[in-house]
Amino acid sequence: MLDKGRGRVFSFVPIILTTCIHEIAVVPDGCYDLKNEILDIILHQEAFTFQYFKDDIPNPEHNETIEYQCFKNNLEIITTDQEKRIHLNGLSLWFLPALLLDSGNYSCYLWNTTYCMMEVLQIKVFQLPQNQCFHHECLQHTLEESPASVYIYCHGIDDFSQSPLNIQWYKDCNLIDVNRGKYLSDSEKLQIENAGPEDNGMYTCKFKFVYFGRKYHVTKTTELKIKYVKLISPEMINPKNNTIEARLGSELNVTCEVHFGYGNVQFFQVYWQMDETKIPTDEARIKQGPEISKEGTDHSLVVLRTLIISKIIEEDFQIKFDCFANNLRGIRNGFLNILRKSPDWTFYVVKTFIPLIFGFLACVSMYAIFKVDIVLWYRDSFESKKIFSDGKKFDAYVIYPRSENKGSLDNCNANYFALHILPQVLEKKYGYRLFIYGRDEVPGQVVAEVIENNIRNSRRLIIILTQKISDDDQIYSGFEHKIGLFDALILNEIKVILIELEQFDGLNDFPESLRHVIQKNGTIKWKSGEKSKPDAVCSRFWKRVRYKMPPRYKTVAGAE
Repeated sequence: MLDKGRGRVFSFVPIILTTCIHEIAVVPDGCYDLKNEILDIILHQEAFTFQYFKDDIPNPEHNETIEYQCFKNNLEIITTDQEKRIHLNGLSLWFLPALLLDSGNYSCYLWNTTYCMMEVLQIKVFQLPQNQCFHHECLQHTLEESPASVYIYCHGIDDFSQSPLNIQWYKDCNLIDVNRGKYLSDSEKLQIENAGPEDNGMYTCKFKFVYFGRKYHVTKTTELKIKYVKLISPEMINPKNNTIEARLGSELNVTCEVHFGYGNVQFFQVYWQMDETKIPTDEARIKQGPEISKEGTDHSLVVLRTLIISKIIEEDFQIKFDCFANNLRGIRNGFLNILRKSPDWTFYVVKTFIPLIFGFLACVSMYAIFKVDIVLWYRDSFESKKIFSDGKKFDAYVIYPRSENKGSLDNCNANYFALHILPQVLEKKYGYRLFIYGRDEVPGQVVAEVIENNIRNSRRLIIILTQKISDDDQIYSGFEHKIGLFDALILNEIKVILIELEQFDGLNDFPESLRHVIQKNGTIKWKSGEKSKPDAVCSRFWKRVRYKMPPRYKTVAGAE
């Protein structure tokens, strides 16, 4: 019985199948797929036969009926009518002859009351190339031999039970005159005496098969490759009685490389010794790897074997290591000594400075990201005790567009921002002193003198930018811009802080001097989210404003 769960493979036993054959058979469900992955490539207009379930037929029960059925591509039923070009004969599937349209998958089922198995054969049919007697896709075998008497078999001849078979042999599609010269034909095989490289080629056997009075052609092709063999005395490529440098405590691998000849060389040996003692293959610290054969493009045979020292110790500098190689032509050896390698100071310098360089780059990157927070922390921690000695009275002079609409928290225009929000944070929370025209001037003073004196008496110039300045605003703030930007650009006596209160599309509406400062210094953008908490001192906006403001130092007495 077939064990479906484990997929047990049954050995073949000769049996007589008592079959109940029907033109249309109902195959049981759940048949076990043997999954043998069978592929056969055959030629157009040639006979072909294949036997299913060669090694998988279980022992039948007494008087048990076994049924079978085959399908092409799971659709077309293959019958047992021997007059049909494709038919079943027992467990053999016949093509008499095969045609190009026969390519496909052929599924065969074998079952009784206790088991059911399935096997799939994939068939590919090829047309012979013009003026050729074989197809490269249909090669039966590639035979690789050394120079000697060689036998080439006509494989698959046993599938055609006809005797005798008149077999003709061809080399590269040229008919061979057998039983003359170096060729002998004996039943299903061709013998080539003293075969050499000149006998390389494609050998095709061809015969005719008679079935129900009709003749069919069958061809089988085998490729023969003669490998030239030349045995030489071992040639030691490496080591060649030299020395190698290594550091104490380091790992060392040295490969012994020996040339033994050409072709299929049979006997050779390569091994390592130290102080005339053969090195084992399983020692913990010193061992030798396996022999590795390497064939070159000219069929030369080179054998490699590696000496492996996992950790160099002091005693290794006094040991002589030998590699021995031998074959039927002789024995050779090469030795090496290990010398202590002087310290590589470059390695230690690089090892030391690379972490420092990476650390420095990391610090620079961190400073670039958190520069504003670091500077503000430093000012709050260390600079508050310093004293101003520049004689200036104000930390910043504020220039903003005037407007009759005073604004509010919800409608934060330039007027409201300059007169309420800016003083509330910079003056009340951080102690800066601001001069804001429209709030701090004394009535009756000359406007031009007030603006000029107080700008030059300030350490920073804060300019509040809006999308478009009205004509009235231009009258009030235009003179302030001229004086302040003159000091910033020409005299270089004051630094400018630009606050972008509204996002603007371009710079064409601003004076040329102001456009230059915007492009050079950039702006600090007042985002819409700031309106909900305009005095949130921890926001990014106020940190950037404070970063550009001067440090809060004490003032020298009498400076104000």
